[in-house]
Amino acid sequence: MIPAIAIAVDLGATNVRVALVDNEGKIIRRLSEKTSRDGKRGRVVTDQIIRLIRAFTSGISKSRIRGIGISSMGPLDLKRGGPYKSPNVPFTFIPLVDSLRKTFGLPVFLLNDANAGALAEHYFGKSRGKDNLVYITLSTGIGAGAIVNGRLLLGRSGNAAELGHLIVDTAYNLPCTCGKGTGHWEGLASGRNLPRFFAAWLQKTRQRSVAPVRDARNIFDSARGGNRLAGSFLEELARVNARALSDIIVAYEPERIALGGSVALQNAPLIIPGIKKHIDRYLRVPEISLTRFKDDVGLVGVAGAVLSNG
Repeated sequence: MIPAIAIAVDLGATNVRVALVDNEGKIIRRLSEKTSRDGKRGRVVTDQIIRLIRAFTSGISKSRIRGIGISSMGPLDLKRGGPYKSPNVPFTFIPLVDSLRKTFGLPVFLLNDANAGALAEHYFGKSRGKDNLVYITLSTGIGAGAIVNGRLLLGRSGNAAELGHLIVDTAYNLPCTCGKGTGHWEGLASGRNLPRFFAAWLQKTRQRSVAPVRDARNIFDSARGGNRLAGSFLEELARVNARALSDIIVAYEPERIALGGSVALQNAPLIIPGIKKHIDRYLRVPEISLTRFKDDVGLVGVAGAVLSNG
């Protein structure tokens, strides 16, 4: 029997990636371009994806392809089938599901990138066979996907488990960059907001940094180099991260928490031990470890969604 494959699309504000993924979660072909911004309507991105898929699948028997899975930036409008008012792109809406279904005559599955990450772990990762898990991406922002009793939680409009907006702090009172509140996990611990959190921590503790902090990488590099101030700040960051994961554990009682995203993947030895040190133990602490799929987690996850339903 010829093995089935899925077309996987990872749509971000910066890049759009297309891959062919087999039923073991292995990427067998891939292509990437900068996400199009040339035009007044999101249809230009749809047309870009269609062009990539056509070029990508030339010569492949359609009978092998079970469908198209899309891991997308959010927030999503699942009824209309695309991302709606996503930050960092100049389009109100990008029509995906109906356009791709009509063009290729294949089933189309749309998920936000964090939910796709949860499915990658569920179908192909260390959490394979586990019915309760949470995937968290610590990157420019913070997102999550939760599988409870074997089912992916979607919520009313496909945006459930927006765990980056858990309230984890009332001491610094930093407004979140979402514009909807203060003390959110993403507003402190995301890659975008870590320098701001560091500055607030310095002010609160009445300390001064000798070198300017331009981005999150400066903080982690300084800590790796033995800088005492950066090391002390990472202890405070560990408390914040541990509060968030403690909330997640009592909310979902997962068997495993998988971490992804650039901040986690590049700095795991400076992040994971601190979380384990400060985490609450009201319920049993699950395994906490990195995803093995790295930046491909979204592609693998939506392929799993396609192949499990094909």
